[in-house]
Amino acid sequence: MKPANTILKTLAIASMALITSGSAFAHSNHDHSTVPFKWHFSEKLNSKVERNLNSAKPTGVIGLNPFEQKKFNHYGIKVGNKFSSIVRNIDVTFERTSAGIKITDASIFNKMTNDDILPLKKVATPSKVSMKNPFHIGHDHKLLSIEWIFGNATNSKIVKHMFEGKGTLSVGLTNLEQNLLNEYGIKTGNKFQLSISGHSFLVERTSSGLKILNHKENPNLAKADLNKKMVKDNI
Repeated sequence: MKPANTILKTLAIASMALITSGSAFAHSNHDHSTVPFKWHFSEKLNSKVERNLNSAKPTGVIGLNPFEQKKFNHYGIKVGNKFSSIVRNIDVTFERTSAGIKITDASIFNKMTNDDILPLKKVATPSKVSMKNPFHIGHDHKLLSIEWIFGNATNSKIVKHMFEGKGTLSVGLTNLEQNLLNEYGIKTGNKFQLSISGHSFLVERTSSGLKILNHKENPNLAKADLNKKMVKDNI
């Protein structure tokens, strides 16, 4: 493992290179505010960041493919927005650009910490889980110790289905939503916690979407808080 000062030096070189050429990225019509949460990179995107930092001349500029661009749009991270993520155990600040993301600050003493981590974070596994649902050959029915958060549009769709109260609480997911789960290794049959406006639900991923297995919070309270908290807590 590299010493902390070596890691910081590599990250600092990348961020300084961008500071000296910052005018090339500046656009007055972009929102340069900082989003109120940390971003958890997927394994694939983290590998892109690492490849750049491990190159002979790290620039700290990482291009995004169309899916990755849509992913950030889904969570309200606009071009010009800044967000933080953990890279090599260091709190690093990134800015989204029209082509990808760039490192703007890398400091082990960065004070821009936030317990809100999207789209997933590790949590304790629920002690009691109903296993009455039928198993399907080829599906992984593992209970994952994670809490997942979708963007606001998906959360609204899920809540709408939940409070219609018609039979099984199943919700279809779009290709983008399915690909988001794929990118973070959540397979069909997996059970995990879903967080919406500070309320947790136990869900199972199905071939077409999600099945709500257990309301972990008072549903009436969640409904009452929905309009008030949805935008604030979930972008």
